Amino acid sequence: CPRSDPRARLPLLQTKASGHDLGDGRNIPVVGLGLYYTPPGAATYDIVAAALKLGYRHLDTAAFYENEEDVGRAVRDSGIPRDEIFITSKVWPGEDGEWLTDGQKAVLDTVETTVKLLGTHTDLYLIHTPFNPTQRINYYLGLEAAQKKGLTTSIGVSNFGVAHLQELIASDRTTVKPAANEVELHPFLRKDDIAKFCTERSIAIIAYSPLARALRLDHPVLASVAKAHGASPAQVLVRWSMQHGYVPLPKSVRAERIAQNVDVFRFELTQADMTALDALDERLFTEWEEWGNLDPTTVP
Repeated sequence: CPRSDPRARLPLLQTKASGHDLGDGRNIPVVGLGLYYTPPGAATYDIVAAALKLGYRHLDTAAFYENEEDVGRAVRDSGIPRDEIFITSKVWPGEDGEWLTDGQKAVLDTVETTVKLLGTHTDLYLIHTPFNPTQRINYYLGLEAAQKKGLTTSIGVSNFGVAHLQELIASDRTTVKPAANEVELHPFLRKDDIAKFCTERSIAIIAYSPLARALRLDHPVLASVAKAHGASPAQVLVRWSMQHGYVPLPKSVRAERIAQNVDVFRFELTQADMTALDALDERLFTEWEEWGNLDPTTVP
């Protein structure tokens, strides 16, 4: 059968109303546009504008990316009603020697800055990493305060391992369960322990780098599955995430590529496909070279 135009499918399949359940009863669109490493300025504005025209309704940015203002401008200029678009951002807790101190206030201040830059509230705000254990709970309390002020609809975490999540949930100081945990996930980095923990507690799993930064697109198993479905390896990786119940965030700065990445609703991977892809795990981290390829989900 002829290949369908993804632009005809995306608006229906990626709205909040038809999305994936967050852990707090709200919905998140089933696929999003990751904006990490998208340069601030025209590059971010143009790709967000193109994505919205193609039907994307889920944008994932962060204070660390320094492109929130451009995201907000593209959203406003799109003419699309704000309540049809889902925006996620994150607060960076710092790193050795440069931690955010006075954690609760610092996080609340960061969220307020994000809202000013975007020109609107966020739908989901995350603690970017579990770094700095002495302030970890305070950081999350800052998100709870931001939620109470109406700056963000939902709150959650990113790069949190099982131990970090257990600490957060067990704390007698926190009152809001994380709605989501955003982690690097693809067949070459499975993270089954985190997936199981989150799924059992209705914490949505958002998968960043679902394409493994294109480092394994020529893998023979991936190529074989893609050929069987008349799809690209990238499309198979996005579909793998979706069929595991994750919310993938493929990224690109090319409009044709972001359209292709989410043309994934015309085929479904078989159980045999999923089993073959699941067997590819090699603990391939693709986003943490500057930190010596550390696994952020296992830091103290």
